[in-house]
Amino acid sequence: MKSSLKYLFFIFLVTYILYSPSLFGFYTNDDFFHLSISRAKTIQDFFNFFNLVKGPEGLGIYRPLTTQVFYFMGWKLFNLNPLGLHIISFLFFFLVIYLVYKFTMELTKKENVGLISAFLYATSATHFGHFYYLATFQEVGLAAAFLFSAIYFIKFLEDKNLKLYFLSLIGFILAVLSKENAVVLPFVFILIYFFLRLQKRVDASGKILSISLVPWVLFLAGYSYMRFFHYGFVTGDSYIWDFSARRTLNTLGWYTLWSFNLPEMLVDFVGPGLKFNPNLFKFWSREVIPILVLFVTEVAMLFYLVIKSKILNLKSIFLFFLAWFVLTLSPVLFLPLHKFAFYLTVPLVGFVVLLAYILVNHKSKILNLLFLSVWISSSIVTLTLTSKTNWITKGQETARSVHNYLLENTSTLEEYKTIAFYDTEEDKELPWSPTEVLRVTLSDQNYFKVFWDDKMTAGYYNSEEEAKEEIKIKARQFLGY
Repeated sequence: MKSSLKYLFFIFLVTYILYSPSLFGFYTNDDFFHLSISRAKTIQDFFNFFNLVKGPEGLGIYRPLTTQVFYFMGWKLFNLNPLGLHIISFLFFFLVIYLVYKFTMELTKKENVGLISAFLYATSATHFGHFYYLATFQEVGLAAAFLFSAIYFIKFLEDKNLKLYFLSLIGFILAVLSKENAVVLPFVFILIYFFLRLQKRVDASGKILSISLVPWVLFLAGYSYMRFFHYGFVTGDSYIWDFSARRTLNTLGWYTLWSFNLPEMLVDFVGPGLKFNPNLFKFWSREVIPILVLFVTEVAMLFYLVIKSKILNLKSIFLFFLAWFVLTLSPVLFLPLHKFAFYLTVPLVGFVVLLAYILVNHKSKILNLLFLSVWISSSIVTLTLTSKTNWITKGQETARSVHNYLLENTSTLEEYKTIAFYDTEEDKELPWSPTEVLRVTLSDQNYFKVFWDDKMTAGYYNSEEEAKEEIKIKARQFLGY
């Protein structure tokens, strides 16, 4: 165990080195909206975060622990300094890494599989959003509660100790309070039961599974009733459900490719028939070409290891982790216009455990080290590219630029209640409107509600002539080009 802790601390260190730049990022986009609905002046206001009858207007998601409570700490503990929330995200992610290790140990009883899984998971480029975008803390919180519940359910199935069962139930409730995706957890338990049954580690009758799932089913029934008939669901242009097989397979394919550390931005540059937009190589060939070479190397090595080790004979391993990946992705799998790599928080667990099992089964230390080297190399290059191009970092830079400008000119601006951001004639040549970028980045008026307590608001206009406010500011100056 001491040697395992040593390796885990090494993994924590590598993770910190990879993602430490995220500690100094500012708020952006939904952060401002989440801050605006997370201000509680009384105990009643705080407990109202958990109200399942009616949520804040425009929210549509029930994630009180990882949204309102999380951002409430930004108000009360850190005086809106995002550094404190970034540190909390880091600490929770370290917990998730440890839980990936513990979950893998409980499931496979192989310490080396657990350690390799933890390393692959921790160094995956899919976590860019989890570190840089505070709004995705809901994913990190969900993963922690999800894995905690799964670990104790495995223990309960093997030991039949009610204390372990109640710990699993508590984890499930915390997961539901973190994000709706937790509703798939009882189905994951069924999957785990049959996996353990094939290994003859649990009672084959299934009675204990049936009885133990009753509270979960009753809880989900009550929760679903409140969501469908009272609280409601999030709406928006990207929240369009599509259950066609073609779109679903396409979405699943992208999540699989991102799991191999390919950058999320490729989805905007690869068309039907694997046709690449030439601008991809024109502007980012320095990063994209090495990423694709490393990806091909990863796949080739895995193919060789699978064939060489004859692991295909262990069908239960493949089927279990394939089912885990698809099942835990299912809440977002039918939203083709709303797919992001940071939704892989829980599905990625199954993916990396399968990779670790393939590596350990082959027992070649040299090949294992080579694969891990290729893996982390691809992650580093992808993270480098993503930090330059991703809307999260761009949004943080823009929001900070606006914030600093307003602070520096407070004495002038405080005389007016509304300022006008406007586009110029030159801006019409751009593929997007700078004022629209500002509107999305600042979450319309929510930035002003949070940092200026409604003492200042903003208007967004297509031209200077449309602006009626006396203070007029060119929007493009905050975008860095």
